[in-house]
Amino acid sequence: MTEITTTTTTTISNDLQQNLSSEIIVNLSSDTNETTLSTTGTTNSMLDSTIVDEPPTKKCKLTTNDKPRLLEDRLSSILSCCICLDLSTLPIFQCVNGHLMCASCFNHLLADCKLKDEQTTCPNCRCEISKSNCTRNLAVEKTISELPIQCDYCLQIFLRSEIKIHQSQNCPDRPTICDYSLLGCNWNGPFHTLSSHLAICEYPTKTGLELIETIRAQKRGCDDEKKYLETVVDLLSLNQIGVSDLILKPCRTDDFVAKLYFETSRFTALQYQWQVRARINDNIPHPHTIVTRSLSYQLVLKSKISQTIDLKFFILKGPHGDPSTSQIQPIIYHYEFNQNNTETEYLKLPISSQECNRILSSSSISFRLLMVQLDKP
Repeated sequence: MTEITTTTTTTISNDLQQNLSSEIIVNLSSDTNETTLSTTGTTNSMLDSTIVDEPPTKKCKLTTNDKPRLLEDRLSSILSCCICLDLSTLPIFQCVNGHLMCASCFNHLLADCKLKDEQTTCPNCRCEISKSNCTRNLAVEKTISELPIQCDYCLQIFLRSEIKIHQSQNCPDRPTICDYSLLGCNWNGPFHTLSSHLAICEYPTKTGLELIETIRAQKRGCDDEKKYLETVVDLLSLNQIGVSDLILKPCRTDDFVAKLYFETSRFTALQYQWQVRARINDNIPHPHTIVTRSLSYQLVLKSKISQTIDLKFFILKGPHGDPSTSQIQPIIYHYEFNQNNTETEYLKLPISSQECNRILSSSSISFRLLMVQLDKP
């Protein structure tokens, strides 16, 4: 009996241990699941909040274009200038390998390299270029003239060979001024509205007393122009006149950073020895880094004198210069030379930056100097 009781007790205790162990495992697993669920829920909530804060997904850029390109668009990319990437109405030059450059960029490139004292090279193939080995491409110029372009005013499409006349004479939206602008009317607007403005313009009906100030201002402008022309005629009628056709040659200073300047050889005028010097952008350092450029000159007396020379002078375009160079607007300067003052200050030429680049791109600068010695009173 004792053995049976002991065996039964042992069996019951083993069963109790197994049941307790299974309950503990079940409880632990349930706690673990709850912890996992809570952790997953927290993570999901954080992810959800993170997703909400992010911007929406961007669409991928479509790289394929099923629409065929027009012929003029394809030609534009082929015939454009390799520097400004534009279809220019100016003359087109090409290097020995056929790369195209418009006249404006071509002159600017030559001027830049002259200022830096470097050999000019093509931006694409790096071959040497100059005005002697680069030729105009007339076929490209004629092809560009037949390509379409949009009018700046009416937005209609015309050929490039016709757009200039259209915008200046035929376009109904071209800007214009009132027919009575000389009387003081400041109206301006599209050409097709000119007739409606003229119908209500008050200036044709104004009296002479109301218009007298405007007329006087117009007369002052005409008188100034007339006086300037009369001064030129009077100077040309004097006895002592010197006319010299000169060439400015490029030179460089001996500084660590050499500066470009120009000067002529000594020449004789009015029985004295003279020289003309010129510089770019008032001799500021690194002029090739500046887009706008100017050219100024100085008249220097090289002879020794014992009396004062009262002189008026001005510069004109030379007969042996670049034919494409525009005329120089003459400005008359007055200076008295003596033993202590033998150099004038630097006088700026009235030319545009583009014209300055055209002059600098030439191998030499040709001009005509007129000097008139005034008679002593």
